[in-house]
This record gives sequence, structure tokens and C-alpha cells, in this order.
Amino acid sequence: ASRTREPSAAAARPPTLSARPAQAPPVCPAPPVCGREEVESRHFPSTKPIETGRAGVTQKRQNLSVIDSLTRGRRGGWRYALSAAAGLSFSACQSGAAVTPPSTAVVATQGPSTIAATTAPNLSVPDVASLDSATAIAVALNAAESGIRDRNLAVDETARWGRAQQRAYRALANHAELDDAVRVRLDSDVRAAFDLNVEARRAVVEHASTKPVSEPSVTLPAWTIVDPLPASQLLGYYREAEAATGVPWQYLAAINLVETRLGRIVGSSASGAVGPMQFLPATWESCCAGDVLDPHDAILGAATYLVSRGAPADMIAALRGYNPNEGYVGAVDAYARNMMADERAFFGYHAWEVYVSTSAGSVRLPVGFSASEPVDAVAYVATHPQDLAPVND
Repeated sequence: ASRTREPSAAAARPPTLSARPAQAPPVCPAPPVCGREEVESRHFPSTKPIETGRAGVTQKRQNLSVIDSLTRGRRGGWRYALSAAAGLSFSACQSGAAVTPPSTAVVATQGPSTIAATTAPNLSVPDVASLDSATAIAVALNAAESGIRDRNLAVDETARWGRAQQRAYRALANHAELDDAVRVRLDSDVRAAFDLNVEARRAVVEHASTKPVSEPSVTLPAWTIVDPLPASQLLGYYREAEAATGVPWQYLAAINLVETRLGRIVGSSASGAVGPMQFLPATWESCCAGDVLDPHDAILGAATYLVSRGAPADMIAALRGYNPNEGYVGAVDAYARNMMADERAFFGYHAWEVYVSTSAGSVRLPVGFSASEPVDAVAYVATHPQDLAPVND
């Protein structure tokens, strides 16, 4: 039930990221009396094409990046993400689709934090090729988590640590047998976040293990990859939606992360879901108002839909209504709980990039990637070898 984009006008053009100016996050009132229940994320796809379905829809959207990052090399539930790691190659695409060269991503500004400021160690971001042992991965994660939580760093430096964090977890996903060995080498204050990020990966992998294994996709999706809105602006939208509905903002952020990497992915799913929160047009029309492609409207719409499915009293049920996929629900829940424990976790996720698994390997789709039709993965990798994972800045 993967949702690929239709070549409609809405799907072909990048959504209006937001006509609203950035705003200071409002003070959020306590959730309604119906209080929310623990949620288990399962927004991740099964061992099939990406399914990032939206509100009330059994179909899911191609959430390639998150799934690929967690399962590395498994092609499970989502159309592209879970397939075997693939190499992107836009040039010489057999499909003939035009490819736009990637540009340098713009990092979002930082918002308020409830975490005590810390000082990142004077360490450089490690080369991904060195992440081949439990010690190396633990050192990388200790440094990344510290950097993400250092509120004195410039926005681009925080993002750099976020990308380093993602790459360390991707390296670990390739060697899941090292989970315990890495954990014991971590600083004590990093272990809680580590446990939740690993829990998200395991939810996807375990769900994928219950599905038939399919062959990796030979093509890259017809997507456009753009910069996400600034972190502070997205936080303002999430909190506004929480104030209006009682749905914890962290769950909205986690859904946004899994569905489109916080808005980086512009394109339709195989089932026709669109926008940063991936709604089927019919579902959107029945439950929400505004522009499904607009981040502000889509986030509020997602919160509204979740309420119709039981949120905030029963977040697990609400997530299942949003996407009836146990891997997805487990992953979304784990990411949300990590952000609940430490708001700074959001700033790390904000920097996570888009990766797609294919027959050519795991391929990063950088900001600036744009294809109107599926692109032959081998051909793309041949001309963009720097995007074949593992990648460095």
C-alpha cells in the first residue's frame, strides 16, 4: 500500500512551505482531560514498498529515508526505503527523467530547549568509513548527542552533529549484533536516547520480518528534495496544533519525520498520498481544512485526524488509525518519546537526510534532487558516486 505520487500539478510542484512568518512557539496548555495514553509508533513501513499512509487510510506513503535509515539494506514495507540499499544515478536514467543537481541544504534555526545547556566535546565529526566497531560507533554517538544538545552552537553546526548522529545509527543498523556492545560504551546520559532510537529501528525490522521479502527497487522515486522549514518554525506549528487538539507535539513531529523527513520529500506516494504529513486527497477533504501541501495546515490536519482516531487519550490507537502498520507505530512512538524526554532530540532529527534503498545500494537523495519520473538507480550512482552510502559531509 505504498503511495506514489501522481503526475498531477500538485504533486509535480513543491508544496508551499509556508506563507506564515516564523513565530515564537506558544505556551501550550495542558492536554484535555481525556489525557493521552502511551503510544507505540509504527509509522514505519513493513518489509515492502514504503507505506506512509495517512489519516484513516490503509495505504502508506513512501517514507524511504526513515525506514532505510533504521533497517539499512532491508527493503521491507516501504516502496523504496526498505528495499536493499541502492545507488542513485540521475544521469543516463533509462526513464529519461530530468534530474536537477543537488544544492547545499539550509539548516533551520534553533528553537527553545527545556534541556540544560551542555558543551559539545572538541571532537570532529568522524568519517563514516571509521564506524566499523562498537567503540567507534559509541564515540561517534557520544559526540553527536553532546553536539545536538549544545545550545551555544550555530545552527549549521547543530545540523552537522545531527547528520553525524544519523550516520552512526545507520552504521549500527548494519551491525545490529553490536547494539549491546555499543550501549555499554556510551555515556550514561546518552543511553536513554540510544535505547529509543534503537527501539524505533527494531520496530521496523521486526514488522518487516513478518512480511515476504521483496526485491529492492531498481529505480529512485520521482521526488523533489527540499530544505525543511526552520526547526523553530516547525516547533511553532506542532505546538499550535497541540494547543488546539491536545495531541502532544512530539507525536506530530515524529509523524512528520517518518512521513517526509520533516518536509524534505516533495512528492506523492504510490497510493496518491500527498503533502508533508501524507494525506490521501479524499481523506483530507473529509477531515481537514486548508492546503494539504502547506506544512502549517497539514500539521494541524494531522492532529485533527488523530483526535478522530482516539488521540490524545489513546495515542497508540490513533497512530494505528493514521497508519495501520506496527513497524510505523513503533517507530513513531519511540521517536516521540525520545523528544518528550529531551526536546533537543528534535534538533538532531531535523538534520536527518533522505536515504533510499535500491538494488544499487542505499542512496542519499540530497537537497536539490528532483525527478519527474522514477530514475534508474545504477545510472544515478554512476554519475553521483558521492550519494552512495555511506556518505560524508
